[in-house]
Amino acid sequence: MSKIKLWSIFGGFLLIFALAIGIKTPVRADDASASVETIAEEVGGLARIEPKSRIIKLGAPNVFEGARVETLDISEGTNVKKGQLIGTFSTFAKNKASLDVAVANLGLAEADLTKVKAGNKQSDISSQKQTVQSLRASEDAATKEFKRVEELFLQDLISKSQYDIAKAEMESTIARRKAAVETLSSLQNIRPDDITIAESRVKIARSEVNVAQANLELSTIIAPIDGTILTIYARQGEAVGDAGVLDIADLTTIDAVAEIDENDILKVKKGQKAEVRVSGMDTPISGVVREIGGQIKRNSVLNSDTSQMLDTRILEVRIELDKSKSEVMSRLINKKVRARILP
Repeated sequence: MSKIKLWSIFGGFLLIFALAIGIKTPVRADDASASVETIAEEVGGLARIEPKSRIIKLGAPNVFEGARVETLDISEGTNVKKGQLIGTFSTFAKNKASLDVAVANLGLAEADLTKVKAGNKQSDISSQKQTVQSLRASEDAATKEFKRVEELFLQDLISKSQYDIAKAEMESTIARRKAAVETLSSLQNIRPDDITIAESRVKIARSEVNVAQANLELSTIIAPIDGTILTIYARQGEAVGDAGVLDIADLTTIDAVAEIDENDILKVKKGQKAEVRVSGMDTPISGVVREIGGQIKRNSVLNSDTSQMLDTRILEVRIELDKSKSEVMSRLINKKVRARILP
């Protein structure tokens, strides 16, 4: 190959290289500003639909005891009030009987306390007074008899044995009179120790009622809020599993729980307007930022785009949606949507 041809090829390469370096595409100012605005506005991400009240899961007090649903007076979609009894567990009958026994024992303890504070019956006191009076009369008679016998003994008119018998009879009568007086005093007076013991028994009985009442409440299924039954996991006669008995939520206000990237979270403030796009709906649903989470964590709503990193650090932001759309959105609990927070 000639030198002229080689130089021609080399020159062609240099020309192509120079053109590649020298060509520049102009950027319009309005395109750049539009790009900046787009970046500023696009604060948002994937979200899930959830009631404002959250979904409350009702379970058994102790699954390890083999809890079983005895009665269930509701179905999915039923509206309930806070504190409403909606079902019972199989332990209800046993705990109800224990409560009845505890209440009866409390009644007995309170009656005993009343009796102790009131003292003994008046008839018992009157009877004891009569006994004391009778013994005092016997004591006077025995004392007089002893004195008479004593004078005779000193005059050697009677034997020593007769003297001893009279003396023993007098001392015995005196002892019986003193014992009767003490008994009367005991009947007339209320001992503080007796009241303390009776009051302690009432406290114990009342505590047993409280324990029995608590056990009975654990045997019942009570609605914790005004809400709607979403899903029932254990029906009448079925054992309660790890999923619990049922899910309940207040569907009057619906949120979109947006997972905002940790790098964008400082751009979000409470009260900001937002919108949520739901697949299948033509127009976005408006909303307002109501709550900003307090802890950065990993995302839970995964995008179908597998090219994105799954281990994304996010902060949950709750967006309260337009109440006029609550009825529609209440049927989309846990649905994945896209949220956009406006500046």
